[in-house]
Order: sequence, then C-alpha cells, then structure tokens
Amino acid sequence: MLLTSKLVEHPCYKCTTSIDETLPFCPHCGAPQIRVASPEEDASQSASPGSDQSAQGVAASPWTTGVTTYNPQAATIQWELAWKGALLSGLGAAVLTAIPIVGFGCCLWLLGAGALAVWLYQRRVPGSLVTPGMGMRIGAAAGAIGYVVTTIWSVLSFASNSQEFRSAMQAQIDKSLASNPDPRAQEIMRQFVGNLNTPQGLATFFVLILVIMAVVFVIFSAAGGALGASMFARRNLR
Repeated sequence: MLLTSKLVEHPCYKCTTSIDETLPFCPHCGAPQIRVASPEEDASQSASPGSDQSAQGVAASPWTTGVTTYNPQAATIQWELAWKGALLSGLGAAVLTAIPIVGFGCCLWLLGAGALAVWLYQRRVPGSLVTPGMGMRIGAAAGAIGYVVTTIWSVLSFASNSQEFRSAMQAQIDKSLASNPDPRAQEIMRQFVGNLNTPQGLATFFVLILVIMAVVFVIFSAAGGALGASMFARRNLR
C-alpha cells in the first residue's frame, strides 16, 4: 500500500514566515523546525497498523521527532566536501587580484569567491540547506586560502623588487608633498619617508599592508558566502 504525503505549510516560530513542513530549518532565518511528538501521539502511532518504521525505511534516518525528520548533519558543514570548492574559489580570487588592472575590482572578486564556494558546496551535497551563517564560514575559508596565496606572491615580488617598490613609493610621496602646501603635513610625510627608507620601517609598512589585506579578504569573502547562501536558498524554494 502506497502512502501519500500532503505538503503542509506552517509559520516559523522565530520569524513567523510560512515554510514547508518538511524542511528541517527555516530558509529565511535558519531556525530549526523540530516538532516533538507527545507520548499520546507516539502510542497511537505505534499501535496503528502499518506504522512500523523499519517497514517504511524511516529507521535509517538519523532520528525522527513526530512528523518532521531531522538530520543533524544538515546543520553542520561537511568540510571534507567544502574545502575543495573553497580552495578553487580562493585561488581564482587570488589570481584575479594579482592581475594589475583587473585587481582594482578585488572586492568584487572576493564577494564572488565566497558565493562560488557555497555554490560548489551545494553541488557536492545535493539537497543540503546552507544557512547564511554556514555560507559565511565557507566564504571565509575561501578568503583565507586566497589571502595565503596572495601573501606568498606578494612576499616573493617584494623580495625581488624592493628597490622598485621604494622608488615608486618615493615618487608618490613627492607628488603628494608638492600638491599639499601645509608645512605640518609636509613634515609628517618627510618623517614617514625617513622611516620607510630604513629596513625596519619598510618591513613594518609591509606587514601592516598584509594585515589590512587579511581583513579585507576574510570579510568580503565571508559576506559573499552569506549572500550566496541566501540567494541559493530562495531559488531552491521556487
């Protein structure tokens, strides 16, 4: 005898959005939709004929509470499947950022890398519900990988072209001094140039740039992952 199921919608207890009763999590706010059956309902279900879960194949699920089946892994990231997409997305963002002209849109590439990492993860885990929080973590992983690759490339380039870097920085500072007639601002710029000409000052300046890059890579890629998870969840509901 075939059992037919009727799709029923119910409001989310957290954001009151009407969602499908079969979804374990709210696609809008990520709140778990767990319905716990009362002892009377459990007794009636066990006493009714044909309610043997093993005969229906329900016993294979992680656990069942009342009507809604809840999978614990649906709320966690399977990193053994997510890291490959994060690696590919992070490498792509690092390459695009390193290109001289294309690199000006690095923030856009980082947002796209986070969204791409989430999309690749959903492709590897069909039917998974990726919440914005999960997407943020996957996107941040892609940004961290991209930052590591970009840092290695920057250190190698700086070590081989440190003199050119100083010359370009000196020319830019001289141009700024010529356009700013304020004596106090010129004095500050001259002190900065003096510190930059020392090995310790140049190393400090380079480390500061790397720290700023780390913040930018992680924040923008995490934001892209959260946006991607939200957009993909809405598309799956259509």
